[in-house]
Amino acid sequence: MKEQLVSRCSAGLSAVLLTVPLEEPVENEEEILDYMKCLFDPEVQKYIMILFTHGDDLEDLDQTIEEYLKKKDHADLQHLVTECDGKFHSFNNRSKSDRQKQELLHKIEEMMVKNGRRFIMKQMKRRSSMDVAAVMSSGESPAEDPDETDVIPDSKDQIRLVLLGKTGVGKSATGNTIIGRNLFKTSAGSKSETKQCQSKTRVRFGKEIALIDTPGLYDTKLSEDEIKIKIGECITFTSPGPHAFIIVIKVGRFTEEEKNTVKKLKEVFGEQMVNYSMILFTHEKQLKKKNLTIEQYLEEGEPALKELVESCGNRYFCLDNELPSFPQFKDLIRKIETMVAENGHFSNEMFEEAEKCIQEIQKKKLNEKEKRFKRRHKGVKQSEWKKMYWRLAEESRREAKKTFSDSFMAELLMHPHVKGSDIRKALEQVVTLEEKESTIKEAQLEGFRHAEAVQLAITATRKIAKQKMCSVQ
Repeated sequence: MKEQLVSRCSAGLSAVLLTVPLEEPVENEEEILDYMKCLFDPEVQKYIMILFTHGDDLEDLDQTIEEYLKKKDHADLQHLVTECDGKFHSFNNRSKSDRQKQELLHKIEEMMVKNGRRFIMKQMKRRSSMDVAAVMSSGESPAEDPDETDVIPDSKDQIRLVLLGKTGVGKSATGNTIIGRNLFKTSAGSKSETKQCQSKTRVRFGKEIALIDTPGLYDTKLSEDEIKIKIGECITFTSPGPHAFIIVIKVGRFTEEEKNTVKKLKEVFGEQMVNYSMILFTHEKQLKKKNLTIEQYLEEGEPALKELVESCGNRYFCLDNELPSFPQFKDLIRKIETMVAENGHFSNEMFEEAEKCIQEIQKKKLNEKEKRFKRRHKGVKQSEWKKMYWRLAEESRREAKKTFSDSFMAELLMHPHVKGSDIRKALEQVVTLEEKESTIKEAQLEGFRHAEAVQLAITATRKIAKQKMCSVQ
């Protein structure tokens, strides 16, 4: 779709009309504006005009569009118009007259005169040719000689977030609000839809948001071993470390389960995790029903909850997952960026060892891909090789994380006295390829589909690996 839009606009644009219905709340129109600037060029903003539809509603209100926009409860519309340098027009959908069309065309002509020309796509074309390199380098310039680089640098524009909290508080719905898409499965009841850690990534507001949704780790029927597996997945997905732990709590009674969850999370990740944590309250409408602000709720609520918020540096945010996501997302991400500017990303010995293991796996996979590519594409230009190198590097990192996640390594890192170096040395001897393949074949003979067989094989080889690692240690 993006390519089609770019192709059809390549001859130049006289105007970009953003249609906004009157008498309806602003939803993600502001995000559309931001997307247009990222897709084309920030200069395109000079050519954007707000086209309000359903202007016929103004007749019923006996108001002009200017009078309507001046009202205090239309601050969201005022902000949109301001973003477009005051350029707007209102359409009466009931009117058959050509007059309003002529008025719109006249405003567009005036805008073109002011801008001096149409918006030409040359800038965008130049940028599109650099897109691969820019994305593959994760915010860094490619090395002069990619052959001298083994791993991808940490992305400057990526923000890694982990959603934590008990079952039923709205973690998955919160994830959808933050990511701006319904990517995480949600349910209305208290039964958890999230059975394992899920990772979703999306570029929003110029930032690559990597979001990890976790199951309720300490209030389900998970065994201690299963909890370690889930935490191991979390470590893998967020390597080299999350920028923020988002502890999700539903407005209402602060339960004993939630107190224990926070306590146990500290035991796993360490007391310092609170320096990288933020409390996110869901079901904000419950406060509105009682005419309470979140500050009043905390002041009048349970001392233990207030103490938790204070331990997290008084970082908190209130979210309504039924309202448009983008305005809330912008406010939340600014708070998170303030925290990131102060602290960077979280890390401890577990995350450091996990990253070393992932980088080692990545290096091997990248070397294999590099050799394969050079055999198939002899005489490739250096500029093209740079672009392809970063693509292969990204692929290798994703595969390395998957390999690490499917193994038992992250779980072992949670055991005291187990060093990452010992795990890495023993890794190649621990589970052979024949052992992995035999477990898959056995599961398929039992009638399982291949995907199910692979998952069973992963579980089985974990057990084999742990038994062997005990003898290695």
